[in-house]
Amino acid sequence: MLKQLTTKCIDINSPYCPCLLAETNHCEFCSHLKGGDFCDCNWSGVCILYEKHWQNKSGGKQFKEDIPVRIEATTDFKIKEQISENTYLLEFVVEEELARQLERTGSFVFLRRATDPKFYHFPVGIMKVIGNTIEVVIETIGPKSARLLQGDNCQLLVSGPYYNGVLGQPWIDNIRDGKILLVAGGIGQAPALPLVDKLVRNNNEVLAVLAPGHVRKIFIGDDLNTWGVQVHQVSSMRQFGIPMLREFFALNPDLIVSAGPDDQHYAIISAMHEAGVNIPMAATNNVTMCCGEGVCGSCHKVTQDNKKVRLCKVQTDFTQLLQD
Repeated sequence: MLKQLTTKCIDINSPYCPCLLAETNHCEFCSHLKGGDFCDCNWSGVCILYEKHWQNKSGGKQFKEDIPVRIEATTDFKIKEQISENTYLLEFVVEEELARQLERTGSFVFLRRATDPKFYHFPVGIMKVIGNTIEVVIETIGPKSARLLQGDNCQLLVSGPYYNGVLGQPWIDNIRDGKILLVAGGIGQAPALPLVDKLVRNNNEVLAVLAPGHVRKIFIGDDLNTWGVQVHQVSSMRQFGIPMLREFFALNPDLIVSAGPDDQHYAIISAMHEAGVNIPMAATNNVTMCCGEGVCGSCHKVTQDNKKVRLCKVQTDFTQLLQD
């Protein structure tokens, strides 16, 4: 039985904590660093307030003024495969430190053309990490992503690691010997692949419903079959995939993983309500992100208990978010 998901910051006690939010009393977790007068947290790790004021991250006693920043690196990339008209599988090499950090569940990076200003960068979920080689899938449907492949450009600037690419990550990380129902459509297939890899390595039985979506191709089916996943391919998630879920609910899955657009997430929630079942659901994070650090405010969402959260930072249960 999976425990109820506890809301917390994805970066808590990482090398990127305390962050700029803590510096400006906008921390997502520490009540003191939100401007409060008393401690009101349920965190049993190293105190963020202590870390901010007294502990130098390198082990010294003097407080370090510098805010930790993500790794940025310029690297060459190549198009490993054109999946469909506007969808490309890219491959590039990064330093070992960044590659190692990107192996974590839910990792993503910001990419942009190396010579472009920072406002061109856009978030992309990690599909595979093989040694120092990173594979991602992008859709060139907007000016930022199209700019990356414009002309004969073969260089990009990668910034990372960022970690909140899936909401409900602790369920993915901790479930073992369970039954998992994966629903993946369109570009959501790319971040679904490392999630399934993690689940299979933890001895979970995975059943997948896949649809091509706007990508118009199912491109992870072969990998899933290789891992022993039972794959059901449908031409349309809305028409055939979602109605199919009722029979799979009867198998009593321990966890549902939805990788795709928010419309898909909400359709699964509706299907569960109609079937009278209540199953934990991890979902890919599709919120708009501009900075990835919780500063710009583009990722703000409101929960059912009327709290505003920054979804580039906060791990929470997707089912508790208000639908736009």
